[in-house]
Amino acid sequence: MVLFSYAMRIAAAAAIASGTLAISAIPGSAQTARQQMADQVATKAANSFVSKINGESCSDFANTMAQTKQKSGSSSSSSGMSAKLKANPQARADFVNIVGGPLLNKMIDCNMMPGGM
Repeated sequence: MVLFSYAMRIAAAAAIASGTLAISAIPGSAQTARQQMADQVATKAANSFVSKINGESCSDFANTMAQTKQKSGSSSSSSGMSAKLKANPQARADFVNIVGGPLLNKMIDCNMMPGGM
């Protein structure tokens, strides 16, 4: 009887310890899920932006860039996206890797390189 009681205490302690570990792991997995979702949102936004600029003429592209520059001074969804990208280095890297090449190519094609390059 004493042995059974001792075994039950150990089993209960083990169950509590494993439950505590499982519960403490949830925030980490939730954070990972949030990061993955942020990565997906950044990738979708990047692909959308690339599709938009690739379909634009140079004058449309210049207007898009001017509007983006005007919006950067005010609070908008793009500033929200900027804050999210600043907070998540992986999402930021994904966004830059998708947008960087097409954006620079469009700027070169439309003679919009800074400093008249």
